Amino acid sequence: MKLVTFQTKISQEPLFGLVINEKFVVSFAAIMKKQGTFVDSLESMDSYLHYLPASYDAAKEMMQYAVEQLHQFNENEISPIAAVNLLPPVPNPAALIDFGLTPRHLRNAGVNLLQREYTGPEREELTRKISEKFQKDLNKVTFSYYKCNHNALIGDGDTIHWPSYSSYLDIEPELAFVTGKGNCIAGYVIFNDSTVRDVQWPDFQAMTGPTRCKDFDRSKGIGPFLVTPDEIDNPLALDVDVRIGERLHWKGSTSEYSAHPAKVMEEILKVFTPLPGTIIGMGTIPDCCAIETEEWLLPSDRIQITFDKLGTLTQLVPDHVKITEPSRWEKRSDLP
Repeated sequence: MKLVTFQTKISQEPLFGLVINEKFVVSFAAIMKKQGTFVDSLESMDSYLHYLPASYDAAKEMMQYAVEQLHQFNENEISPIAAVNLLPPVPNPAALIDFGLTPRHLRNAGVNLLQREYTGPEREELTRKISEKFQKDLNKVTFSYYKCNHNALIGDGDTIHWPSYSSYLDIEPELAFVTGKGNCIAGYVIFNDSTVRDVQWPDFQAMTGPTRCKDFDRSKGIGPFLVTPDEIDNPLALDVDVRIGERLHWKGSTSEYSAHPAKVMEEILKVFTPLPGTIIGMGTIPDCCAIETEEWLLPSDRIQITFDKLGTLTQLVPDHVKITEPSRWEKRSDLP
């Protein structure tokens, strides 16, 4: 199933529902009204996650009913996907954490950051050391994570905030999974962990984890759907396609993750017990961000992040960007 939290043109109240026939969206409330029943575990995404696995079985039955009785729903009860506002599918996450399980991205990003940060004779030596370190650890899995700003969520079609203290906004397309009751994997989402790169190095040097470079408002995109595990045969075999308007086109794959989501969950449980609704990012897909490609975002860019079986998460860059602090890196001539 593809589960959604959405708004319609006639109601601004968030609705919880699902996608029918890959074309339409219907709320569980509308289905229950047709059936003359009420299932409290399907009131919202929160209740769905807290009542698994019973809520999954109930949702599956309602999806089957909606498919068979599609003709009985009127235009106020069922809508084309394009006609609704898709909110973050998990609107109230218990927590949001992010791993770095793509060693090639970490190596590429680390090297490029150093190239930007150092211009003297030490640059070559530092670059060599970090390249050797990541090459040596390429097959070594390190289960380290950072805690993201779970209050900075945005959904499909929303605009990322561009902080005034940065000139280098970037995206980080990732596979993420969401936990349910009993520490199960409730489903998968596309996660865009937006980052401003020219303030990232000072964050690393402070040794307190990412702060200014990642925790800014409207920086954490998820969506468009929460896709249940039964639709994903192998989460480590999904093609990734990223398009920045007509300008840029990047490709990648979840096959570069160094661990399966089930193993990631196993490692998390050694540290803490995640509450239902915890979003867990796996790490940035290599070759799919500007710190690797040196192709940077511009105002008014339209970002489309497509994962096989998970859909397309669309994110927008503001039309007008106001930068008030000079960048620590070279000035961009293509920005105001």
